[in-house]
Amino acid sequence: MITTNAHEISLERGRLWIVLVTIVINIVAVSLLTFAPWSDWRTGAALNIVDNCLLVGFVLVRRDALLARFLLFGLLVGFVELPADAWLVDYTRTLDYSIGGGPMIWRSPLWMPLAWEVVTVQFGYIGLRLWERFGKVGLLMIGLLGAINIPFYEEMARRIHWWQYSAESVRGMISFTPWYIILGEFGIAIALALLAGTLRRGSWRQAVMAGIGGGLSIFLCYALAFWITDRLGG
Repeated sequence: MITTNAHEISLERGRLWIVLVTIVINIVAVSLLTFAPWSDWRTGAALNIVDNCLLVGFVLVRRDALLARFLLFGLLVGFVELPADAWLVDYTRTLDYSIGGGPMIWRSPLWMPLAWEVVTVQFGYIGLRLWERFGKVGLLMIGLLGAINIPFYEEMARRIHWWQYSAESVRGMISFTPWYIILGEFGIAIALALLAGTLRRGSWRQAVMAGIGGGLSIFLCYALAFWITDRLGG
């Protein structure tokens, strides 16, 4: 979306800035936590609470209705995604959350919906901006960013005791990340950007529908990626 309204331009810049700040904070935090042998589910929960405080604070201070819809979108994604987590844990037997300990919601750590909320806001908003600026090439860019970004976070998650993947149950891995996770994240990042496009001039109802669609798309992308890599590796 291109606007010449000074207020909208300022708000858009501020919105981009706060989203990028959460990304930088997350990268720095997970990197530093590798030096904390006591890290567990509590550090994951704390980091996502910090992210949410920054994002919600921006919404309240700047009265940003669009970012508020993004947060609702992300929160719904986080809860609708729970069956995908359960499938990864129980069906594929590749994902293991036991190293983090702490309270669970179904097969996921209690803080996981907040983690997906933040990821959805980050990839959804950055993806939307790239899509609006570069069209289909922008969607490809966010997909590649999702795929390239994932091995770093998966390695950090293993080292700071949030989750890990079982090498015995996976046909192929790069470092400690299954190929199907990388392929799945490529599709998920694109799906989140596409769904984010409905939020620009959308309603709260559209944000809810986008959140449900986003959560379902995570399951679909992981399942399809698992099937593809399983076939190629068979």
